[in-house]
Parts: sequence; structure tokens; C-alpha cells
Amino acid sequence: MHCVLRRSIPLAGTLLLVGSASVEGFYARAAQPIWQRIAGAIDRLPLTLRSPDKATTVAVRYVERDDEHAVTLNVAGRIGSGRVSIGPGVGSELLWASDSRAFAVTTSDQGANGHFRTMVFARGAKGLRMRDVSPLIVRAFGHPVKCGWPEEPNVAALKWLDGSSRLIIVGEIVAHSNCDSFGTFRAYEVDWRSMRIVRSYDQLAAKKLFGAAMGIELRDAPDKCVRRPQSCWVSTNHPGAAR
Repeated sequence: MHCVLRRSIPLAGTLLLVGSASVEGFYARAAQPIWQRIAGAIDRLPLTLRSPDKATTVAVRYVERDDEHAVTLNVAGRIGSGRVSIGPGVGSELLWASDSRAFAVTTSDQGANGHFRTMVFARGAKGLRMRDVSPLIVRAFGHPVKCGWPEEPNVAALKWLDGSSRLIIVGEIVAHSNCDSFGTFRAYEVDWRSMRIVRSYDQLAAKKLFGAAMGIELRDAPDKCVRRPQSCWVSTNHPGAAR
């Protein structure tokens, strides 16, 4: 039987104590965790996240209707106003740009392993603007290893560059035993306004350049899989192959 590894992020319906929530994000160390702090918290006061300049607030609420749960963001202030649903919001985290002119949200619509996607929020010509940058990274990442079945990468925000103009985003092979080298990643410098990848970095280069900004998921990504890919083959993907 094929063994699937899963993370221990809590699912909906489990109310966590805010004091027990991690102070850093799972993918980005500087990100503010959302899911850990509101999962299952129906009919409670929203979690309020403020920009570094205190000029924008994001009130986050967990809502549940007709056996479906969702996380909503109520944005108000300098970058515009609006109410946005980010879907189930599993594992969600918010990363502010240093100049407070934008923020990125990484979230899973499925389970704790993913698939994760990333959206950028900023002020547009007509108010609050939202852009899903995930398709850009999915296309660039492609399918670099052999898998038991086709699978898109997790997409997560790592670090803002140049205030709010560019963002380091990672594409990660989902951390379960479907694909070879699962849990490894590649990083991309993205101009999110033009939806253009400026440059990319393999895992080793990304850790060297941006390691201090990484949450535990990226810090713990196995480097041996990059140095010697065959050592991280999933046996069912290579029947009879010697490792």
C-alpha cells in the first residue's frame, strides 16, 4: 500500500488557543499565521492583523454555512477596502510588504498538505486589488520529477523585495509520497504587477540567499534530494531500480 505522509496542521472544527499559535509562518518566517488562530472559531471576534505602518487592517473571520467553512478577509485602510473569501483557508498565513502597500496570503483549499496557492492584495485604480500569482508559478515549475500521478506544486509566498514591487515565491513538490524528492522546492523572484518571473533559484541557492526568511517547512526541505536526486526516489515510481 502506498504510504502518504501528512502534516499535523489542525483541521476545521478544532478550536486552538491563541496563545498556543506559532509566532512565525509555516512557509515564511515573517508571515502572520491565520489558520492556527481562528480554525473553528465560529461567532467569535475576528482576528485583526495590522500593516507595519498601522494604516491598513485585515479583520479575519472563520465562517461556516451549510457544512462548508471559509475564511474571509475584511480589508480597510490605506490600500483600499473590501471583503474577500480565501476559501477554506487551511494553513493560511499573511505576509505584509515592508512598505505596507501590499500583502500576500498563502492558503490551502484542500488539506494541510495542500495544494497551497498565493494571492497578492494591493491598492488598484478602483480600490482593493487581488491577484492570484499561483498559475504563473505552476507553469514555471512544471513537473520536474516522476510522480505516481500528475500533481501541481504548492505555491507559497516567502519574502517581499523592494518594498512591495517584487516577491519571492516558492513552488514546492507536495510533501507526501507521490512524487520523487517530495518536500523540495524552487524559488522565483516575481514582479507580481506584470505577472513576470524575473529570475529563479534552486533550493540550495534559495536557502543561501533567503534562508533567514524561511519558515520551518522550507528550512527543513531535504537538500540531499537536490544533491543526489536518486536518493529521494519514491520506490513505487521506480520499480526494480537500485538506489
